[in-house]
Amino acid sequence: MTTFYLVRHGQSLANAQHILQGAMIDTPLSDNGKQQAQQTAAKLTKKGFEYVFSSPLQRAAQTAQIIAPTQSVTYDWRLREFDYGQWDGQKIAELWQKYPQFYDAQHNLLDGSQKYSHGETHTQAKQRLLAFFEEVTTQLPKNAQVLLVSHGYTIKLIVDLVLGINNLAALNEPTNAGVTKINWSFQARTLKYFNR
Repeated sequence: MTTFYLVRHGQSLANAQHILQGAMIDTPLSDNGKQQAQQTAAKLTKKGFEYVFSSPLQRAAQTAQIIAPTQSVTYDWRLREFDYGQWDGQKIAELWQKYPQFYDAQHNLLDGSQKYSHGETHTQAKQRLLAFFEEVTTQLPKNAQVLLVSHGYTIKLIVDLVLGINNLAALNEPTNAGVTKINWSFQARTLKYFNR
């Protein structure tokens, strides 16, 4: 069984400006985001990661490099953030006001928004993520410890793949540099903890 430590990237410049950033918005970490990544690195120093995977988007790539500065990082486009289509780059609060039917009381995005945003669907995103995990767990040695740096909504989608709840609104987005631990094998998928 492969153990994955899923880390959301540190705060990016777009996060700091409350801008929705998906697969097409590529801003670097803010100074605060770099500090968050360093704090997470300190918490994970004893984990002894054998493999490091990351989204190639700047905010995730920088976070991976801060947490595992001496290790080779494999960048995989399947780990990118959810594609919000035409909503990418817009102020989040304005989207809440303009499209209230696609947000719950906690401001969690609900499925179906792609009809307006022309972004990807939850099903499309989960298919690329499932392909990644099935491929990687086949190739890695049994019981490998893996650092995986990705994005808030993408991590919610991964947890949904593990739990099979098909209800992303049941999960708030993990905080910047928050850590989620899962075990993954062909026989079982287990959520060990979420957003520590």
